[in-house]
Amino acid sequence: MTAYDIEVKKLIAQAESMGDDQVAKAIAALNKARKQVAATVAKTDWQLYQLPKLKAAIDSAMADFAAQYSKELKTGQKDFWSFGQEMVDQSLNVVGISAVLPAIDTAMLVAMQNYSNSLVKSLGADAANKIYNEMAMGLMGQKTPFEVMQAVGNNLTDKGIFSSIAARAETITRQECGRILEAASQARMEAAAEVVPGLKKQWQHGVSRMPRVSHLAAVGQIRDVDKPFNVGGEALMYPRDPAGSPGNTINCSCYTVPYMEGWSEEGKEKKAA
Repeated sequence: MTAYDIEVKKLIAQAESMGDDQVAKAIAALNKARKQVAATVAKTDWQLYQLPKLKAAIDSAMADFAAQYSKELKTGQKDFWSFGQEMVDQSLNVVGISAVLPAIDTAMLVAMQNYSNSLVKSLGADAANKIYNEMAMGLMGQKTPFEVMQAVGNNLTDKGIFSSIAARAETITRQECGRILEAASQARMEAAAEVVPGLKKQWQHGVSRMPRVSHLAAVGQIRDVDKPFNVGGEALMYPRDPAGSPGNTINCSCYTVPYMEGWSEEGKEKKAA
C-alpha cells in the first residue's frame, strides 16, 4: 500500500467520524425535545379543553429542536466544506504536489446551508404535527393515555414517532454534510487541475454503512476532474450530486479523491460503461 493509499483511507475515516459526530449532535437535540414532550404528556389531565395548550407546548418543543439542530448543522457544514478541500490538498501533498490554490467560491456553501435549513424546519413542523395528532386522539378518547405514551416513546429507539424522526434527522445530517464535503472537493479538484496537468478523480467508498450494489460497482472509476462518473446508469460529478435521483444519492457514503496513475497500488481505472 502506497503512502497515497494510506492517506486516502485516513481522510475517509476522518470524514466518516465527522459525520458520526454531527449525527450525535442532532440526536442529542431531538432527545431533549422528546423529554419535553414526554413531560407534557405525563402531566396532562386528559381533558379536551387542554388541547390548545398542549399544541403550543409541542410546537415550542419542536421549534426549539429545529432551531438548535439547524444551528449545529450550519456550523458543522462549514467544517465539512473546509475538510472537503483538505481531502484534496492532503492527497496531493502526500505524493509531493504542493501548490497554492485559489480559494473556492463559498456561494455554493451558503446555498446548500439554506436548503438544509429548510429541510430541518420541515422536519420540526412535521414532527410537531405527528405528535399533536397522537395527543389529540388521546384527548378525544380514541387512544388511551398509555397508547399515547407508547407513541411518544421512552427513548429514541422505541418504536414510535421519535424513532422515525431520529432516522430522518440522521439521513438529513449525513446527506447534507456529505454533499457539502463532496461539492467542496470537486471545486478544489477543478482548481488543482489548472496547475496539475493530467489530474483525475477516483470514486471511493466509505466504511460506515451498507453500500448500494451500483455504488460498489463504481468503486475505482476514474474520470477527468470535469467529467461525471457513471453510477447506477446516472452521470454524477460526485457522490450525492444534486443532479442525481434521490434513490441514487440519498444515504450514499461514497467519496471522491484526486488521482493520477502510479499513486495507488489498488486503484485501477474502470472504463466508462
